[in-house]
Amino acid sequence: MNEEDKIDFVLPWVDSSDLSWQEEKGKYALNSTSHDTENNTRYRDANTLRYVLRSIEKNCPWYHKIYLITTGHYPRWLDIHHPKIELITHDDIFPDNNDLPVFNVNAIEMNLVNIKGLSEKFVYLNDDTIIWKYLEIDRFFKNNKPVDFFYHGWLPRGRVYKLVRSSDVWVDAILNNIHLINNEVSLGKMSYSQYFHHSYGLKQKISNFLYRFLYKKVFWINHWHHPQPYVKQNLKYVSSIFSKEMKETSRHRFKLNTDITQYLYRYWHLMTGDFEPHNYDDGYVVRMNCFQQMKDILEEIKYGDTFSFVCFNDQMNDISDSEFQEVVAMLEQSLKEKFKQKASFEF
Repeated sequence: MNEEDKIDFVLPWVDSSDLSWQEEKGKYALNSTSHDTENNTRYRDANTLRYVLRSIEKNCPWYHKIYLITTGHYPRWLDIHHPKIELITHDDIFPDNNDLPVFNVNAIEMNLVNIKGLSEKFVYLNDDTIIWKYLEIDRFFKNNKPVDFFYHGWLPRGRVYKLVRSSDVWVDAILNNIHLINNEVSLGKMSYSQYFHHSYGLKQKISNFLYRFLYKKVFWINHWHHPQPYVKQNLKYVSSIFSKEMKETSRHRFKLNTDITQYLYRYWHLMTGDFEPHNYDDGYVVRMNCFQQMKDILEEIKYGDTFSFVCFNDQMNDISDSEFQEVVAMLEQSLKEKFKQKASFEF
């Protein structure tokens, strides 16, 4: 396979049942001002990793390698010596070991460019997102550019928004990305088709028109929670321009409102017009809110192929750990039925 044809998948993962990891997290949380240390549900494992990896091998058989980023632990069913698997530790990608250990995915994402051997084109995803049906390469890349869409938001997430919705560390981080982009990227980098592609809906086209000819500055960019294609050269360029801000986030062991995120890379390739436009709108986010709701959803999507990606997002802050385990068991059984075949890298 030629280097330019290789496409890797990259995802971070944490084993929250690892006792040494729990001990370190608890020790550093004592001296942290982050509210993230109080949210234990953020680290709960829904046992989806096995099926995320199976879904890549089954539905994207053209992939080159899967890079799994962890603190050093890994599931015992995974053959880390398999040629299709690369286990990457935080030590491998963080230039400054004083920033470790880290419990902040934003900090990890600031160092994706440091993954040795990573293909020029790669897909980044989370361990809760399943590739639900077979996909061709051109769902992610065309003409060696990431397939993406530009949809300027209708609603600014400024002071009024925060008064209504209250402050949110994720929203703040996205706004931090946008602030950096607005200061660096001039208007007019996108082509007409990138603003008004035929796959965009009417509302999307109107909003993009208002941005293009009225707003002049970005106040929000819509996106869905699905696997994100990137080109490594773009990450290198972004890392050189925003090195100060990225190093600062890299130092944050836990999430802070001053963080930036991996979407900075996406916003850059959008605003500079370095992407192939198409809005597939083919992702589905399942909010894991309660047992009965999950049961109904799993039955509904069990054999369907309407969606390319299904994300099982843990939003269950208000239910007990015991009910969470019941939901996980049901989810795992459903995924086991859909993805029966073991991946080549499973023991």
